Amino acid sequence: MQLFYANVIKKKVLQLHASIIEKNAYGIMFLGPSGIGKTTQAELWNKFCDALIINGDIVFVEEKENVFLGWGTPWHGSSPYCENTFVPVKALVVLKQASKNSIRELDGGEKVKAVSESVFYPRWLENGMELCLETLDHLLSSLPVYELSCRPDEDAVRLTEKTIFN
Repeated sequence: MQLFYANVIKKKVLQLHASIIEKNAYGIMFLGPSGIGKTTQAELWNKFCDALIINGDIVFVEEKENVFLGWGTPWHGSSPYCENTFVPVKALVVLKQASKNSIRELDGGEKVKAVSESVFYPRWLENGMELCLETLDHLLSSLPVYELSCRPDEDAVRLTEKTIFN
């Protein structure tokens, strides 16, 4: 995987610790540390919205002209989901566990901090950090990032769906 990443980072591709689903021909990425509920959210979207789970743990995001494409990978970590497909990314959702569901859009430093914690940085590669940070800057400038504090339930899915698609 490192060899693959060392080559694709040069083509504006980021590797993130995330899950990604496809709904309404768009991708939604769920980010956060291990155990936060990325795969659980993807499974809830599959159950309640018939969304396709593209990957449950490792996602590649490619910058192409005016769009970012989220790619499934053959690497799926602890999740069993790894579809060989891609989808234009509509939003990134950073997960927090909470007793009550709420969602808010992040901006500025909050956005950078929340997403950068889920990025794999190719420190072993000469100028890999520069390439990664440049693509990350474009990603964060182009797409909305939300913080979803939630329970693992249908209401969290509906709240997120309404926020992103309405």
